[in-house]
Amino acid sequence: METPDHSGLTRAAGAMRRRVVLSAVAAVSGVLLLAAAGVAACSVATRDTAPTSQEAGIAGVEGASADPSASGSPSAGPSVVPPTNCGRYAFTKASTSTLRSSKKKAFAFYFPPYPISIDNKDPSGDYWAKWTTEADRLASGTKQGEEMLDRPLTRAPLSGDWRQKDFETEIRQAIDIGLDGFIWEYHSVSSDARWTQLPVMLAAAKAVDPGFRIMLSPDLQQGASTTQTSIVADVLKVKNEPAIYRVDGKIVLAPFYPERVAASFWDGVRTTLASSGVPSVLVPIFLSGSPNSRAPAWNASVYGYSLWGNRWVSGADTVRKGAVEAHANGRKYMAPIAFEDTRIYDGRYWEASNSGALRATLEKAIAGDADWIALITWNDYTESWMAPSKGRGYAVADTVAYYTSWFKTGRRPSLVRDALYYFHRSHRTDAPYDTSKQQIAMHIPYGDSASNKVELLAFLSAPGKLVIKQGNTVSTKDVTAAGMVSFSVAMVPGTTPSFELQRSGKIVQALQSKVPIKAKVTHQDMMYRAGGGTSCGGKA
Repeated sequence: METPDHSGLTRAAGAMRRRVVLSAVAAVSGVLLLAAAGVAACSVATRDTAPTSQEAGIAGVEGASADPSASGSPSAGPSVVPPTNCGRYAFTKASTSTLRSSKKKAFAFYFPPYPISIDNKDPSGDYWAKWTTEADRLASGTKQGEEMLDRPLTRAPLSGDWRQKDFETEIRQAIDIGLDGFIWEYHSVSSDARWTQLPVMLAAAKAVDPGFRIMLSPDLQQGASTTQTSIVADVLKVKNEPAIYRVDGKIVLAPFYPERVAASFWDGVRTTLASSGVPSVLVPIFLSGSPNSRAPAWNASVYGYSLWGNRWVSGADTVRKGAVEAHANGRKYMAPIAFEDTRIYDGRYWEASNSGALRATLEKAIAGDADWIALITWNDYTESWMAPSKGRGYAVADTVAYYTSWFKTGRRPSLVRDALYYFHRSHRTDAPYDTSKQQIAMHIPYGDSASNKVELLAFLSAPGKLVIKQGNTVSTKDVTAAGMVSFSVAMVPGTTPSFELQRSGKIVQALQSKVPIKAKVTHQDMMYRAGGGTSCGGKA
């Protein structure tokens, strides 16, 4: 199925982003939610007692499905079993050398303007803090609320070359979840941060792990005014850097939205590079289309295909089909993987169904035998990001780690310990908000309709009972086999969800959400928050 054409969408982050870099353009399309595999059978029950004063009278709140035989109030809490089997992940992660030896490769699209720190100041008053406060947004005149909903994990000011140290941190995070490198987007402008920080990133890769790679993604200026000469000149500047990603000795060029110019433009770039002794291959990241639709004009020019990709759960099979089509045309396929996409700068979001879109696209990439995967993105906090962050902790990254291991080894990882993760928003999508302070209503332009669920994503080493508590509403699911399972229930405004894994009447692991579910808000916030990990040794 051909990805719909959404070339009218922009990836520019409004006025705020224009203060930092030149505007860019992007879009999303199509993802099918897969049922969690590895779980033999489950049964669900919900106990819903009388609402609290906060919960009463809230119109439109979804009711959790009730079990007629359930007790009218929660029973006395079970005892807690102290953790003993500690570890970072629920599975035993293969060594970096083992994962890197796989012919399958995993990358993340890196957006240079949004590193861990912009100014090396205390997080309470740094540039990120300005971007995530209402005052700065109101000063811009849009009254849309926070400019960004999330930020990288914070740290205290550093001494020395703090920019390189921050890149080193991100490289370690990427390696830890099984990534082979970053796709580095840049403009061929000497003053642009996307280009000026590339040498620092290359130095960081060399310092942390000489095997970590940087794939070049030369981006066209608005209006596609970038010249072949400027692209060639930039590549020649880094041609001898060992961290630059190559296949068969050829530098990989992965431009975003390359169809703004004809395939012959990129042929010219590669021909000129070759005349300078620098062979290259092209793996374009198309804004829209499919390998089959692009092949007539592009197949002779490319080593492989990729797309900006999907963000909702009803069209994930486009990821599998993309790989099948690319292979049928004799080319590689880099499958796009995303967690969600929410853009407060223009009022759009796409329904990701908690962790559903992430899991679905990864499973379809595996099913389609994709050659590479690309996380879209690592750190574009105005749209779609997957790096460890303040609002999601390591929940997204840990889930990616499970799938990259599966993708590279060809085997679903066996679970040796338990891990619990939650994914939910801070309010229902139809919660009342202050229209005098928010001028642009958040809306879904296309894709799946809004969902208002609290999800517990559990990695279980053995059967057990999953519990989600929201005030007096207690929902349970009996899981009869080890494996990964997604357990979702309706959100209950006015509560803060908590989660448990029980065995033999005892609590094996407990997890408390850091995100209250509000009944009404000043500004809409469609971002999915997340958290969790293993009971000991994991990262919340």
